[in-house]
Amino acid sequence: MTLDLLNNNDATASVRRPVLEVNFGGGGGAGGLTAAVGLGQGADDPWARSVVGVVVEAGLAPFVDLVTVELAADGQAPEFALDDPGTISLGYEDSATELVFTAMVDHISSNLHGSRRLRGVNGGLLLSRLRINQSYEQQSAGDIVNDLAGQAGVDIDTVESGVDLPFYVLDDRSTAYGHITTLARKSGYLAWFTPEGKLYFGPYAGGQAVQTFSHGMDILSLEVRETTPVVQTVTTIGEGAAGAEGQEAWSWLIKDPGPATSESGQGEPIRTISDPSLRSSEAGQSAADSLAEAAGQMALTGTIVVPGAPLVTVGSTIEIADAPRENVNGSCMVRWVGHRYSKEQGYISVIKFSKSAAGDGLGGVL
Repeated sequence: MTLDLLNNNDATASVRRPVLEVNFGGGGGAGGLTAAVGLGQGADDPWARSVVGVVVEAGLAPFVDLVTVELAADGQAPEFALDDPGTISLGYEDSATELVFTAMVDHISSNLHGSRRLRGVNGGLLLSRLRINQSYEQQSAGDIVNDLAGQAGVDIDTVESGVDLPFYVLDDRSTAYGHITTLARKSGYLAWFTPEGKLYFGPYAGGQAVQTFSHGMDILSLEVRETTPVVQTVTTIGEGAAGAEGQEAWSWLIKDPGPATSESGQGEPIRTISDPSLRSSEAGQSAADSLAEAAGQMALTGTIVVPGAPLVTVGSTIEIADAPRENVNGSCMVRWVGHRYSKEQGYISVIKFSKSAAGDGLGGVL
């Protein structure tokens, strides 16, 4: 199904016609509908006739991504059922649409007027439902993530090895997705789901911005928050003697914590963290570096609202230009993105980003 929000033959080159493609449960098609006349081309397509609006929300782990599709009361509305797979693509008539979400239906609601709403989720929900009690010996963080993804039935995009863990215990006080978030933090990584619905676990790649947004041109709203870092120096204290005394010495409880102590950053405030899972100096240093850098990167965060930007995905890089405050300009990392599409209001994207206080981009992870 394809929806058209604007149908103005006299439109200037500056006006772009947003397009939405929805397909759930095999009921999708290729039709169109114009907001101006209510029913136009594609009126025979059930999705084009019935869809009122779509909201997509996606963010870094442990945020569970979701899509909500609103359908009007229509006796010929498309049929769908729980667990049906589906996809959402957004774009503009003068270019190809881009896949923004791959989902499975997990919730359906309706009211007395006949309107319906479906909610679709990805593997983030499967990992959030999984709670296990399990231990791992001589495994990397990536090995554990692969095992959790396999148990939850989640597809993999990229899973990097991360830090080596001589011994690691998971318990059901946290979800599998929560454990993956923790493992990412210990490894200096990030975790999220791609638009294809696959799990990414690895470093922030940075690189070229997928899109540049300029103040006074295509930024509808901009809000920036600057905060003093809650911590400047991180000291981690682990347990065990793996590394210095060989990997098999992970179970030793050392009297002197010096060999199991790592530090990263400089200045105050100082935070000391005792973590029994850090049973080697390598794991301790990785965790200290990641926590110190994460605190610094959260010094400047913000939210922008822009005309629909389907290329912007979680973990991608955007560029902000010509903002009144110079420290806002430059490369920013996308932490969360929401795509909002309706026949009444059109298509906009809400993007939550983060960048270093020094204004030199991220250069690392959050």
